[in-house]
Amino acid sequence: MDLGFKLKENADKFPEKSAAIFQDEEISYQEFNSRAAKFGNFMISLGLKPRDKVSVISRSSIKYLEIISGLVKAGMVHVPINPRLAPQELEYLINNSGSAAVIVSSEFVEKAIHIQKASLKVSKKNYVMIGDDAPDDMLSYEKMISRAPDTELSIENGELDPFFIGYTSGTTGRPKGAVTRHGNWPIKVNAFATLLGLNTTPDEVQLLTMPLFHMNAINTAGISLFFGQTIVIMHRFDAEEALRLIDTYRCTFSSMVPTMYHRMKNLPDETKLRYDISSMKSLLQSSAPLPFATKKWILGFFQNASLYEGYGGTEAGTVTWLMPKYQLAKPNSVGQPIPATEVKIIDDDGNEVPRGEVGQIISRPKTTDGPVTPVTEYYNDPEATKANFKDGWFYSGDMAYMDEEGFVYLVDRKYDMIISGGENIYPKEIEDVLYAHPKVSEVAVIGVPSEEWGEDVKAVVVLKVGEKATEDELIEFCRQVLGKYKTPKSVCFEDELPKTDTGKILRRVVKERFWKDRDKRI
Repeated sequence: MDLGFKLKENADKFPEKSAAIFQDEEISYQEFNSRAAKFGNFMISLGLKPRDKVSVISRSSIKYLEIISGLVKAGMVHVPINPRLAPQELEYLINNSGSAAVIVSSEFVEKAIHIQKASLKVSKKNYVMIGDDAPDDMLSYEKMISRAPDTELSIENGELDPFFIGYTSGTTGRPKGAVTRHGNWPIKVNAFATLLGLNTTPDEVQLLTMPLFHMNAINTAGISLFFGQTIVIMHRFDAEEALRLIDTYRCTFSSMVPTMYHRMKNLPDETKLRYDISSMKSLLQSSAPLPFATKKWILGFFQNASLYEGYGGTEAGTVTWLMPKYQLAKPNSVGQPIPATEVKIIDDDGNEVPRGEVGQIISRPKTTDGPVTPVTEYYNDPEATKANFKDGWFYSGDMAYMDEEGFVYLVDRKYDMIISGGENIYPKEIEDVLYAHPKVSEVAVIGVPSEEWGEDVKAVVVLKVGEKATEDELIEFCRQVLGKYKTPKSVCFEDELPKTDTGKILRRVVKERFWKDRDKRI
């Protein structure tokens, strides 16, 4: 039974239960399922058919959640697109995915108008705007929903049928569309719930902090909807608002990235203590390694919550899992391979390295019946598929090592590694040290040009509000625990660092200005 059919079952079981809450407005399962079915029927009325692609350009909301659900009911493929991209980038993703329709929220309608004029692959009649006062050449989401029937669709989604196409951030060339398949929904969601220590009953309340154009949010929201749980949706992440929502709606679970935890940690103590967060019992940390100092704060602040850490990605699904009992015993580890996944650490020649040595992490499923049905291709990109998927293995580009007990430790991205005087230096190790400094809020460590060494280590730092620090102070702090060649040669201070919408710091963007006009970037 896939998510579309399960939503109907949940609507019949507890029609008045809150499916989702957004900006303090609630929608019941009965109404949510009805609107999802209406959206599916509306898309079919436009001439779309099962397996057609639909691009969505929007921030998180109840409407976005019902769009995802309606596409599942209609057997169509969700193409989530980061709305922060430039119009030309949006146009590329829409055309590359072969989307037959575009759904856009009103705050991004100007970008959609540009695409509508330029794009040749989407019929101009298949642009739909969420919000009031849709342009004359776009359909109004609410008007179309109000006219569509809520007849249940009987489209079956097979395990290998595409669920969504998630585009990578494009750090090495054009973004690539990783195909995530439906898989076996009951097995998938039960496995995730078990890993997270969650009940599979309707009692859980999820605080959805991640944007719904991100794999993390799509999957965790799907789990909650499948079990008939309530989802409290954040339009955009705000640390104090997150605490308020946990308090108000007695949230029991949330998935966040390090930047979100950092922002909570950096709130004034009087602000943090204003809210009752005792209902929170499970927290997931993912998308980027969590500094150990932040991890210890989480465990101290959310005293009733168990902390879980997952490593994986759009292409590979979930690869490793660190359970609560190992959070302090295995500092900096991202856990052991999940039962359904095989993991190797290899050198540049593809040979498995000994335990304790750094290499590239690769993974493949042991069985298609595991918690995640893995991606097996980049959509419409056979060359990238061939380069990154070999003999069933996905080559991640992440550098890691495995200890004698099989715990994996991420070192850094292969492409972010600094080479100074022939030594390999991994920024994350230095960033973890700086995050332990009481005045540091955020940091990105990069390699900058050096005539003598090739690259020098530089730290770009954001201080906590009201704090002051000097370059020498932070360099000396690092020197106490790091080797001389790893200690930053220089530090500069910024008001903020560039990030993705999921809060991941964009090292490549930080690095760009220091390598401007250089032909060779190493």
